[in-house]
Amino acid sequence: MSSRRNLTREQWFLLVVLGVADFFQGYDSFVVTAALPQIRQTFGLSQSTASLWFAIPILGAIPAVWFSRRADIHGRRRLLSISIIAFTLFTGATAASPKIAWFVGLQFVAYLFLTVEGALAWTMVAEELPAEARGFGFGWLAMLTAVGSGMASIFYGGLFQPLGISWRWLYVVALPPLATVAWFRRRLPESRRFTSAQEGGRLASHWHEILRPPIRKWVVLVCATAMLGALATQAGTFTIDFLEKDRHIGPSAANFILVGAGALAVPFLVGAGAMSDRYGRKIVGCSFGILSAVGAVWFFLLAHGAFPLFLSLTLVFIGQFGSWPTLGAFGSELFPTAHRALAGSWSNVARVAGQSVSFLLGALLIRVTGHLSTTSIILGIGPCAALLIVWLAFPETKGRELEEISGETPLPIVVGFEPLSLEQVVLPADPPASPTPSEDDTPPG
Repeated sequence: MSSRRNLTREQWFLLVVLGVADFFQGYDSFVVTAALPQIRQTFGLSQSTASLWFAIPILGAIPAVWFSRRADIHGRRRLLSISIIAFTLFTGATAASPKIAWFVGLQFVAYLFLTVEGALAWTMVAEELPAEARGFGFGWLAMLTAVGSGMASIFYGGLFQPLGISWRWLYVVALPPLATVAWFRRRLPESRRFTSAQEGGRLASHWHEILRPPIRKWVVLVCATAMLGALATQAGTFTIDFLEKDRHIGPSAANFILVGAGALAVPFLVGAGAMSDRYGRKIVGCSFGILSAVGAVWFFLLAHGAFPLFLSLTLVFIGQFGSWPTLGAFGSELFPTAHRALAGSWSNVARVAGQSVSFLLGALLIRVTGHLSTTSIILGIGPCAALLIVWLAFPETKGRELEEISGETPLPIVVGFEPLSLEQVVLPADPPASPTPSEDDTPPG
């Protein structure tokens, strides 16, 4: 595809390192979903009580705002390194949790740094990739995050659960690869757009400058859609629990239904991102979002038996995977360099606030309705409302340089990466050609 061929060796190295870090972000975040029945049994939790407890760790994204603000002052690279090392340490410590309070506390801190890493990874991809390849880059990160989630489910359903191995080892096995990522992160350069803004005196002196017009409008809209879209989180987290308890599917079969459905949908992550570079973020993202809603109604209300459940869940994943990288791009693309990392963190705060509300509402709705399926459909109204807001209120950003979107003066992006040897980075099968500088890369005047 043309977007892939336009990437340099250095940009591919950036995607590889950030992608592997996001792989383990997805892995760590999905352990609770994959092993939820066993975790509930370990700590003696009911579905309703577990929903309340698991509303807490995701609130770690709130203090992540402070760290992300540091990235808009001191640079992306330093905070990215700290976040990777920190979530590695706290992920390992989670394995030794003696009680649910310890588990929740350690995961709270781990989620804090997972949120920082995720926001900075998307920020760096937005700032370093050319306009015609940003959607592809976002899709790449989303794909590896999803593959990491699937790997957690494969490990638990295909190995740990059949052999009677505790869920705690899911956190332990991630430590050696994470340590390797932490080492490679040292070769990542600073964002060239940040360096240019810093040298030109264009950084924000106060965090609250992001609340001034016209940036305030995009902060409100991005946060509103992020929060509404996250209201279906409780349904996603309880997918395996629903398959086992409500549809009487065995633990291994339930995990493989989840993994198989997700695996078939993975190509849509990168594919949808590349499609949005060609056809537009809004039409591609909203179309896939509607597809996910249709699949959710089929899965929770109409599907019975392993094969219909598998097909309907595949439809859900295709819709989610197609809309995620395309609509998530707005959180980075709509903001100037001086506020981009902070804006991404505020978006994450809104998202986790929606996730926390989802768990709290889920606990209440389960008690009122008595059914996880009914609860899931009610919570699914949130993402549908988010799609409507995106379609009516958001601008189209595909193919436009970040400075054009945000109204900034085009920056002289001339600083290069440190040369890499072929032994330090694995290139695609057909090496991408070096891009020709565009007019946007030339300083004004």
